[in-house]
Amino acid sequence: MGMESWKVNNKVKIILSRNWVNVPGLLVNTVKDTVCIKGDLAFMGDKVDGHNELTVSSQLRKVEREILALRDVRHVDWRIIGWQKKKNRWERKGFKPSESEEKKE
Repeated sequence: MGMESWKVNNKVKIILSRNWVNVPGLLVNTVKDTVCIKGDLAFMGDKVDGHNELTVSSQLRKVEREILALRDVRHVDWRIIGWQKKKNRWERKGFKPSESEEKKE
């Protein structure tokens, strides 16, 4: 890993921390113009409800926008345990909505 990758990784970790993401549970790597974030997603404090799909989706979109605003970063590869990105929405993997949640849609 070159010095530039190390700097990008640290900037990404700062962005994650600023957005209440528990950084020690994640592995952040940078290869060329792609940042890869792997691991178990958890939030610190009570600012973000990690069980609410809309809240998590909104927070991750915000984090991704901030990361993509960094110089020399073109892509963010998310490999988050229990979550998957479909287009611009985040969904829980293997989660079936309850009947009351389906009626809301």
